[in-house]
Amino acid sequence: MSEVAIVTDSISCLPLELVEQYHIKIVPVGLVIDRKSYQDTDISNEDFWRLFYQAKEPVTTNAVNPADFEKVFNNLAQNTDSIVCTLVSQKLSATYNMACQAKETLKQKIPSLQIEIIDSKTAAGSEGLIVLETARAARSGKNISQVVESGQNMVPRVKYFCAMNTLKYIIRSGRAPKTAVIGDWLKVKPIIGMVNESGLVEDLGRERGMDKAISRMTEMIGEYTDVNKPLHIIVHYTDNKAIGEKLKDVLTSRYKCIEAYLTPFTPVMASQTGPVVGIAFYS
Repeated sequence: MSEVAIVTDSISCLPLELVEQYHIKIVPVGLVIDRKSYQDTDISNEDFWRLFYQAKEPVTTNAVNPADFEKVFNNLAQNTDSIVCTLVSQKLSATYNMACQAKETLKQKIPSLQIEIIDSKTAAGSEGLIVLETARAARSGKNISQVVESGQNMVPRVKYFCAMNTLKYIIRSGRAPKTAVIGDWLKVKPIIGMVNESGLVEDLGRERGMDKAISRMTEMIGEYTDVNKPLHIIVHYTDNKAIGEKLKDVLTSRYKCIEAYLTPFTPVMASQTGPVVGIAFYS
């Protein structure tokens, strides 16, 4: 039996070394900057932020087309009969529905191909941690049903927080928490997250200054998971890597982290949030 193939979108923000180690197929999401189209995986973090701050119009995003998923699934079908695809919350993006359309199309063309699509009900590193668990299950030789189960079992376990410089970008994107208010308070950093399986972004509070926001997020981990167990974490940064490194250092010194990664926010995610620092985790 061939190994189950693992697919996700670029919003999962997985470290490149893990993508390569587990042969995870990344389907890039698109973005448009001043009417020029880019793919998430084709633009560096540095280039994105340069273009972001120079942009004359709001940066927008494009969901992956069904044809893009169909191409990926069809290519993988040359070497496997089983594919598990974990994607960003379907309440935040049309990407999940696009993959489902591709699945239905291929069902007619390749009846023997099994494709299962998991709604992560989250985004960024939390989505990535679910993907990583499915990849490890596939690598261990589990069948498609077992791989799907391993991913679905992770959905309620993974949590995500991020501290933002401003809410204005996420409000403009239409993905802000319902409680978000327009207007920024001096030096106040909003904390948002995805912690209750709703698939939506939630307002988790505000702190005065980024140092206090980082301290608060560090404390909040204990409110959402069992910190007596080893933690798995992914820390994200945007236009300031030093803040991400600082947060990672705080977390690894405070908690027993069995694995800890630092990655930039994907450009598509960053285009909707503006500058942030974030944590994805589970125990």
